[in-house]
Amino acid sequence: MRQKRAKAYRKLMAMYELSFGFRQPYQVLVDSGMCITAQDHKIDLVKQLETVLQGKIKPMITQCCIVELYKMGKERQPAVDLAKMFERRKCNHREAIEGSECLKHVTGDTNKHRYVIATQAQELRSQLRAIQAVPLVHIKMSVMVIEPPSEETLRIKER
Repeated sequence: MRQKRAKAYRKLMAMYELSFGFRQPYQVLVDSGMCITAQDHKIDLVKQLETVLQGKIKPMITQCCIVELYKMGKERQPAVDLAKMFERRKCNHREAIEGSECLKHVTGDTNKHRYVIATQAQELRSQLRAIQAVPLVHIKMSVMVIEPPSEETLRIKER
């Protein structure tokens, strides 16, 4: 990782720790799209997340996201195997719903469990920006990126 980006990410995670109570190991909620993209780009997802967040992580995935991966068929089996290594986060949905809706539901209105969300879904990322203290990670051209803090996060931090 480039030195300038590493310094910016270190400052960003320090801000989340001091202002919002994040602590290591960071709980990273991964969606099915992130698993697929990591497999397509041959990225070691856990190692890259630890590098980008600059600390220990606890990767988690919801049951709805795993069901979504299974529905994609046999060609996505490596992504399913990757997802099975992660800790399961109970989402309490009787019937599996879409992965992005599930992540939004698990995060809630305040992200009280201090999740870092790793997703490729642009729509989900834009919805989660409205919630305070939600670090968002995605892969852009085979490079993992942490998004800058949202306006809501900066507004709450200034208090």
